Amino acid sequence: MTIFKDELLLQELYSVKKPASYLLLELNKRAPKFEEREVRFVLTYPDLYEVGTSHIGGKILYYILNDLTDFALCHRAYLPRPDMQEFMKRKGIPLYTLEEFRPVKDYDLWGLSFSSELTYTNALRVISLAGLPLKREEREGFPIIFAGGPCMYNPIPISPFVDLVSIGDGEETLVEVAKLTKEIKKAGGTKEDFLYEARKIEGIWVPKFGKYPVKKAVFTKIPEGFFPTSPPIPVVETSQDRITIEVSRGCLRGCRFCQAGFIYRPYRERNEKLIETLLESTFKNTGYEEASLSSLSVSDHSRFNSLIPEVMEVCYKEMISLSLPSMRVKSFNPELASQLMQVKKTGFTLAPEAGSERLRRAINKDLTNEDLFRVVEGLFSRGWGRLKLYFMIGLPFEHEEDIDALIDMLWQVYKIGKKYKGKKHLAAGISIFVPKPFTPFQWESFASEEEVKEKIAYIKKKAPRSFKLRFHDYRQSLIEAILTRGDEEVSKLIETAYLEGCQLDGWDEFFNWEGWLRTFEKTGFDVKEATKKKNFEKELPWDFIKGVVSKKFLIREFKKAKKAQKTPDCRIVGCHGCGACTLQQIKELKNHPIPEKIEFNVPPRPKREFPLKRKVALIFEKKGFAKFLSLLDLTRAFTRTFRKFGVPLRYSQGFNPHPKINILLGLPVGIEGDGEVVEVELTEESYDFEKFIEDSKEFLPEGLRFKKFIELHSKETLLNKIETVTYTIIPFKDYNISLLREEKLFNRKGKEVVLKDHIAWFKEEKKLIKIAIKVINGNILNIQDILNWIGLSLGTAKVCREELIKA
Repeated sequence: MTIFKDELLLQELYSVKKPASYLLLELNKRAPKFEEREVRFVLTYPDLYEVGTSHIGGKILYYILNDLTDFALCHRAYLPRPDMQEFMKRKGIPLYTLEEFRPVKDYDLWGLSFSSELTYTNALRVISLAGLPLKREEREGFPIIFAGGPCMYNPIPISPFVDLVSIGDGEETLVEVAKLTKEIKKAGGTKEDFLYEARKIEGIWVPKFGKYPVKKAVFTKIPEGFFPTSPPIPVVETSQDRITIEVSRGCLRGCRFCQAGFIYRPYRERNEKLIETLLESTFKNTGYEEASLSSLSVSDHSRFNSLIPEVMEVCYKEMISLSLPSMRVKSFNPELASQLMQVKKTGFTLAPEAGSERLRRAINKDLTNEDLFRVVEGLFSRGWGRLKLYFMIGLPFEHEEDIDALIDMLWQVYKIGKKYKGKKHLAAGISIFVPKPFTPFQWESFASEEEVKEKIAYIKKKAPRSFKLRFHDYRQSLIEAILTRGDEEVSKLIETAYLEGCQLDGWDEFFNWEGWLRTFEKTGFDVKEATKKKNFEKELPWDFIKGVVSKKFLIREFKKAKKAQKTPDCRIVGCHGCGACTLQQIKELKNHPIPEKIEFNVPPRPKREFPLKRKVALIFEKKGFAKFLSLLDLTRAFTRTFRKFGVPLRYSQGFNPHPKINILLGLPVGIEGDGEVVEVELTEESYDFEKFIEDSKEFLPEGLRFKKFIELHSKETLLNKIETVTYTIIPFKDYNISLLREEKLFNRKGKEVVLKDHIAWFKEEKKLIKIAIKVINGNILNIQDILNWIGLSLGTAKVCREELIKA
């Protein structure tokens, strides 16, 4: 299928928001082609591209299948925005993969990864967009649709819509599924043959055969690597736009509200040398400006004190900004902040979760007020002015005095900030507790709307005005609470909600509460029954899943929570018998002790100097798909390309240094350019740009390439040599050019424009229009105003700008 090969269809894509998200506009190597491998997977994180492409689990599986097997491939598809869905419907375009624009239904296996229950309706939407029946019993043959991700520790709500479920780590499971697919295809077997054999794979549940004991899959080779260092790099802005290195998996802190802390056990970590190597390799393959060390509690890494100096050495050398998003407050030393922020100074986020020490003991959060205020004082005293705190309300065993304690904490932080000079940017994010499967609070009720509204109003009234408060939407939390502990009845709820138009439930701009209200009414669903407290004796929908923490252990933890008693990390006091680890894994924990004290030394660096030694202008082409890249997208793409190929960029000074790159007369989205210009300042004289231009061809996305370079004097800019710019317009509908002969017209913003001051000349040639626009003080008239005056738009005409610098 040749989607978007038609020029008119491609140009019409301009009518949707963020068109670049639907085209393969990514840096770095491509996946194997469809015909090159026997077994073909599609992976979908059922959300928008800018969210889904950031998913670290998807990146790992993409790498495992494409790079570590020689018979399977993996391509990707995402949920389009509603406007793109309508466009696809009008044009008869089914859901397709980014890599080849091939319909998803052409593949053998289609995996849906869920890390939020609020993406369940999205899953039904993508299945429908692919042209496939929603229910598994209504689908014949391939593709096999399977589900995975942390939400699948209760797979019952989504089970009518998928053929199989992967529970636990997917690295080995998916390879086994791929091998089975290869065997079944070779033998000429059926879908039924596949499903019968698939249930023998550890970690795989086949809903067709009902509930039977399924042991979660545990990947034990994390210390050996098995991590992508050369992923596809989005050019459009995404939610997690950085290098992310998984330093460990699993957590033994046992915060009683945290599902991840229980389902990802046992604890496994990569050593500091491997982490350093992964970071360095990923940078050399991608050119990313930022990096993050991913873990549920990164400062619990046994070699944390030696890890950070080694990682910082790489970051300083390559101008990478480092973030540690899961640092425990108790272990954080503000003095370390100055050492960590040698490349870029950012804000800090701390998560006390609850206001009182009693409630923090109940939820097993190892943090005192003294710990928190010590860190806050240390940050403010060292010049940091941005701080965000995270809390939950509606927690089990929460009392009025706990809300008062939360407010008191905000006031104390505010008062500490007032002691130090400079404006403080203070924020608090307050979410609503949702009871999750395989946690000690899985039996607890979800707070009523009346209770939550009362607490929110009280906090708003009493909290310091200087704190920016953000509360999670109660309605979205309610839907999450219903879905996460749902049974077969909830499956019907999801389908009805989808039919009522619900999708993108995690997005405020798309959340359809009215659709959910109609769903509750149509199905007769009892919300109070679904969200009430459950008995220990009652069988839970997910009880058939084995290899996770035991119910006996969770009940014991719940009783300790009731008494506000803490349970220390296993690595401190020994095994608590949670049931998730083998004897061998328990023994291995002694090799990974928690650091007794977080204390390391990153040597102070001299102030960076970025002398201007050379300046060049690179001429580049922006054609085809690449015309949908914005000026910010291009800057992002070029910055990473330059960094990946070692171009000695010159950076600005200050807390947030950025490369001295300037794209001249940036083109609007949807317009091609035959010869655009980007000027780059360098700190070294010797760099081979001829080689760079050749080498970068395979790295850049289709339609974007460098053509040549021009040497400039240090203060020279080619902008001074550009007097006019010429556009070629190919219309796809009737137009009227006569208005361009008027003396004055009003632009799209209502401002009067004297045409002779801006238009040098224009003419019609056969089926196209050529027009030259004057450059005035470095600015030009927007070509979209001209299109508007003659009755066209970027959706009804192809526009290309000729070379800015004539040969």
